[in-house]
Amino acid sequence: MLAVATTSEALANPKFAAIAVDARTGEVLYSSDPDGQRYPASLTKVMTLYMLFQELKAGRMTLATPIKMSQHSSGMPPTKLGVPAGKTVSVEDAIKSLVTLSANDVAAAIGENIAGSEAAFAQRMTKTARALGMSRTTFKNASGLPNPGQVTTARDMATLALRIQRDFPQYYPYFKLTSFNYKGRIIRTHNRLLGKFEGTDGIKTGYIRASGFNLTSSVRRGDKRIIGVVMGGKTGASRNEYMMSMLSKYLPNCKDGKVLAASIKGAPAPKDIELAVAEETQPAAVDQIIEPETKSAKPLATANKPKPKPAAAKGRPSDKTVADLARAAVELNEGDAEDADDEELIAEIPPANPSATTIASLAADEAQVLVAPLPEGSETMVAKQPSGEALPFAVKSDASGTGWTGQVLVPPAEMSWKIQIGAFPNKRAAQDKLRDARKTGVSLLNDKQAFTVQVQKGNETIYRARFSGFSEDAARAACRQLTQKGIGCVALSPQS
Repeated sequence: MLAVATTSEALANPKFAAIAVDARTGEVLYSSDPDGQRYPASLTKVMTLYMLFQELKAGRMTLATPIKMSQHSSGMPPTKLGVPAGKTVSVEDAIKSLVTLSANDVAAAIGENIAGSEAAFAQRMTKTARALGMSRTTFKNASGLPNPGQVTTARDMATLALRIQRDFPQYYPYFKLTSFNYKGRIIRTHNRLLGKFEGTDGIKTGYIRASGFNLTSSVRRGDKRIIGVVMGGKTGASRNEYMMSMLSKYLPNCKDGKVLAASIKGAPAPKDIELAVAEETQPAAVDQIIEPETKSAKPLATANKPKPKPAAAKGRPSDKTVADLARAAVELNEGDAEDADDEELIAEIPPANPSATTIASLAADEAQVLVAPLPEGSETMVAKQPSGEALPFAVKSDASGTGWTGQVLVPPAEMSWKIQIGAFPNKRAAQDKLRDARKTGVSLLNDKQAFTVQVQKGNETIYRARFSGFSEDAARAACRQLTQKGIGCVALSPQS
């Protein structure tokens, strides 16, 4: 009886929607209100990156092209990279900042640099979405910041997740990044499934107050690949648990294969994107009553419209996971920002020698993507490698005569171990402790990144003092040496 009650509670959440899709066939394996319109939040940035990847593929931009920040883009609210107006960020760093930090300022700047204004870029985003078969999606900005007219569906977001992999396999591996180093700041991804749920290779989280916690995931195990979307989670943690349970249950039902489907069943057939974008497209009707941005969107079912039953294919995720999602309604969120219940790791103190760029330090950096020899039986996606462009990924050449080039091999980046030397009531105390640790002369800290992590626990804010960039053995050795010098220390695994 309890399981039934909690299942009903979760599915009664007006923000909630979910879908699981076999990426090889496009078959919908499970869905709950997949076509109900929701706010995408930062899932919007997947479309922003799709548009940017179009520019790269067409040769109009390269990874080194500077993206200039305007007063408008630099003034976006957090989360942001913090690039001042008039300054620039490279396309490659812009990509990394969107997939990890979910930087609103950089997203807006990408739109301005491609289309002249963010509004014009949003119109182009919508037209491209319709060409892909995302018939119930309308974009109003490049970031996903609150806008009553910016809506999408779980099915449309699954379509986008499928097509960005299929159309741009040479760039999609950026979504695997667990963190990156930007001018001495180590910025870690909000996507906690990376490195935690086997086979996860992206793609994006999202959160605004009106949407709840959103997540789009892609998982490959063997020759099976599944795409999942969960929208409207009560917390980031419950959303993640729901996603993992859903994908675990339906991945065995996926078909083996090498090529990704072009569309998802139940969605309109995709069109030629270049031709479709050149045409004028009318916005889709929004079947919602939109309240002020600080409130949630109410489906028209609340306005004397018969409430549709959640669409489901082949059963539902386990009661245990639905119960977790429902129980999360009484949990406290840690903050009120993009993936507010996740820790955001931003460096406060630079390394002792920030100019050092040894092979060892690069290999230890969580932001590096390490290239390995190509294995047999790797996956093929339909796309072509831009000629003459250096990429940070290994790209397999066409040896079959099929004309399908652009196969990407990016093994999961080895996430580094960290050490924590205390938790403090204010940031200054945490920073002072990090400086004290450096002064001990422990050589294992010399090329490591020092940072603080702000964590909200109920009404209490604490600041954790940490170093990152260790192997497991080095992290444990550093802790032993610091303990001998009177500084308490604990070694933390990459998922900690």
